[in-house]
Amino acid sequence: MKIILNQTNSLIGDIKGNKEKIIAGYFDAINQGAELVIFPELALCGYPPLDLVEKKEFRNLVNQAAKEIASITLSVGIIFGSITEDYEDLIGTGVYNSALLCFDGKIQFIQNKTLLPNYDVFDEVRYFEPSKSVSVYEYKGTKLGISICEDIWNDADYWKKRRYPTDPIQDLVNKGAELIINISASPYAYGKRMERYEMLSLLAKIDNIQLVYCCCAGAQTDLIFDGASMCFDNNGNLLRLGKSFAEDVIIFDTEAEYEPLTEIEKSFPEEVLSALIFGLRDYRLKTGFKKALIGLSGGIDSAIVTYIAAEAFGKENIHVVMMPSKYSSEGSIKDSEALIHNLGISSDLVSIQPVFDSILSQLRTPFKERKPDVTEENMQSRIRGLYLMAYSNKFGYLLCTTGNKSEIATGYATLYGDMAGALAVIGDLYKTQVYEVCNFINRGKEIIPQNIIDKAPSAELRPDQKDQDSLPPYDQLDRVLKMYLEEQKEIKEIIDLVKDEEMVKRTLRLVDLNEFKRKQGAPVLRVSTKAFGYGRRFPIVNGWKRY
Repeated sequence: MKIILNQTNSLIGDIKGNKEKIIAGYFDAINQGAELVIFPELALCGYPPLDLVEKKEFRNLVNQAAKEIASITLSVGIIFGSITEDYEDLIGTGVYNSALLCFDGKIQFIQNKTLLPNYDVFDEVRYFEPSKSVSVYEYKGTKLGISICEDIWNDADYWKKRRYPTDPIQDLVNKGAELIINISASPYAYGKRMERYEMLSLLAKIDNIQLVYCCCAGAQTDLIFDGASMCFDNNGNLLRLGKSFAEDVIIFDTEAEYEPLTEIEKSFPEEVLSALIFGLRDYRLKTGFKKALIGLSGGIDSAIVTYIAAEAFGKENIHVVMMPSKYSSEGSIKDSEALIHNLGISSDLVSIQPVFDSILSQLRTPFKERKPDVTEENMQSRIRGLYLMAYSNKFGYLLCTTGNKSEIATGYATLYGDMAGALAVIGDLYKTQVYEVCNFINRGKEIIPQNIIDKAPSAELRPDQKDQDSLPPYDQLDRVLKMYLEEQKEIKEIIDLVKDEEMVKRTLRLVDLNEFKRKQGAPVLRVSTKAFGYGRRFPIVNGWKRY
């Protein structure tokens, strides 16, 4: 059977546009000789639709669009993800995350999703009902086992500890499925693609069955979907692999001979750089922003964000503002100017010192009994935030924030200052990872000035200030943060590994105390298994202390 996978990029809520994309892809596939055409999970409404699912008008339009797609189908089948409703059972929402198989002008078969994820960034239990059963459907002489995303993530042969008591894929195999089809919207994190490959390969091999996995490509605010759809033979060999971070059309003939593929995932800096450029570009396209704005400090974080923005928007659509104060070093301005020259972008230089002096003068009387402290440092950051938001308002720029994961974790960022902006581009990269990616960017020639990479990081908000005056060395800090935030290690485990109890306790205290800042921060482009944002939910006010 000649199968064509359409690795599409849907826009959440754009039902008309998504429908037209599905129909166009269907007929293009037919022209290429397809016998079955496949689209990703919830391709018709976009994933994740979140509370839009609760709107009756939204569901009605999705259902109508699904019928319209079915009505134009010929003898060639199409499988796509959509929302369906069934209110015969008076218990539950009556709404389902479904895969629809259509041909000959109508919907011929519906398979609802069985396993509804309710962890990290997922909250499908909030909106959908699980399928009570799975069924095999015979199509053109082949028994299809159709499943949706999470349904395939519970294989007993791969997972030492399973999340769910049931295994829909095994049920389909037991019922005689000859080809497993999984339509998916699986968010990207570095290492996830290799995990998918290993899991799907083992499943196909153990069950001695061909497997087709069709994943969407695109970004939905903070979530990035990398595509990389996969097709396996019954020996677990990967035969077809879709593009990463791009829409793609993949042709897979179940009877053809292919050379097995072995290159699944590239190096960390290459992968995450591509992911962040893709995520920012898709945010731009889906929100309608034409130009981006960055506050350029001369430090490595604003430098890498500027580079990513130039790749996502085009250098002609990037504007940066340098905002020195009396604490800014001459080198910071020169380094910023060198980056501006290397990238070929536009810039302004606007000093914050006059405004800072005026504020200090106005507050001299009420503050007369108090010595200068972090208050005055934050003033400078907030003046810069004011300038940048003014530029954004006046010219319609998308303001990108420049804080990294280490800073956001420890609160080494200023609310309404450097945290002001629409999207946290590198908010899921630790400081050490920022250096790693910058060195990758410079692998062929110097784009980010080497002096920016080499110099000690500093906020330059007081004389001779260095980040390490307030924080542990970044290699030590990031090791602790990764264990705490991503590996879910407890404080005693971390102390036993790091052998520095005071530093560990201080770091974890900073993370917990600054939850209130992160609740007000911009969405963070997710490239790890645990990013700040919707996937990590902790109470601001709580009495749980371990240090």
